[in-house]
Amino acid sequence: MSALLEARDLSVAFDTPRGRVHALDRVSLSVRRGETVGLVGESGSGKSTLALALMRAVAPTGGTILFDGQEIGHLSRRALRPLRRRFQMVFQDPYASLDPRMSVRGIVTEPLVAQDYGPRARIEARLQELLAAVGLPPEAADRRPAQFSGGQRQRIAIARAIAPEPDMVIADEPVSALDVSIQAQIVNLFQDIQARTGIAYVMIAHDLPLVHQIADRIVVLYLGRVVEEGPAEALVARPLHPYTAGLLAATPTVDSAGRPRLILKGDPPSPIHRPSGCPFHPRCPAATDRCATETPALADHGDRRVACHFPGAVEPPLSIARPD
Repeated sequence: MSALLEARDLSVAFDTPRGRVHALDRVSLSVRRGETVGLVGESGSGKSTLALALMRAVAPTGGTILFDGQEIGHLSRRALRPLRRRFQMVFQDPYASLDPRMSVRGIVTEPLVAQDYGPRARIEARLQELLAAVGLPPEAADRRPAQFSGGQRQRIAIARAIAPEPDMVIADEPVSALDVSIQAQIVNLFQDIQARTGIAYVMIAHDLPLVHQIADRIVVLYLGRVVEEGPAEALVARPLHPYTAGLLAATPTVDSAGRPRLILKGDPPSPIHRPSGCPFHPRCPAATDRCATETPALADHGDRRVACHFPGAVEPPLSIARPD
């Protein structure tokens, strides 16, 4: 099956007073129709920058972005506008992503009006269909965001994203700002919508076990680079990159209590002053002199791609020390 979305050697860099920040460094990934691809990594790994670049909210400095076979990475805003309804985004914070002055009716129907969806009666019918789809009552249409809980606000944001019937939604940490009890409800909602519509997702999170619940494939980012990619089940069952193993063990589970854990010391390096060789080698317990001088290529290893000289050398239990 051909890819709905494909990024090839995508790079994004920013100039700052301290130097040039390489937020993304030759990242390649693809998303097929109806598929969920999870993006995971610590803060600063490049996940949100990648999401914004794929949405064309941030201009790439290198590489290409193909959507349904059409190159969109360098399209003008005017040329991109007809394609906008086909890929939408759900942001992390439902408190900040909704205009507090607008009613739910205005928020959800805004993309429909912008895309000339049809007469008012058709838009109103679509609004009621969307509210039902995300589990909100019809009377919610006339209320404002401040009158809803965090989970309900994220449901409104999801309704807005799927309103123009997109082929793909990019969700940037869509449950991290919510209570744990609400997170599962929102994850289930995403899955229900996908089952009904066949929509594709790019699901971004720092929580690898959570992404595992919903993703078909997982892409692991570290310091703006892909370090591992593969089927979700296989990647979680046996991570091949030590960083992936660390992310997996960083989330406590019932069966992990009391087990010894190897702690990876230190914080992620600066994206301005990258380490030589493998960018992960200063924190890796399996690193050798080769890792400090030679950058590993992202190469095929069975069912996945891994950027490591010694894939599978480190296995869970393993955790990454959080910054003080």
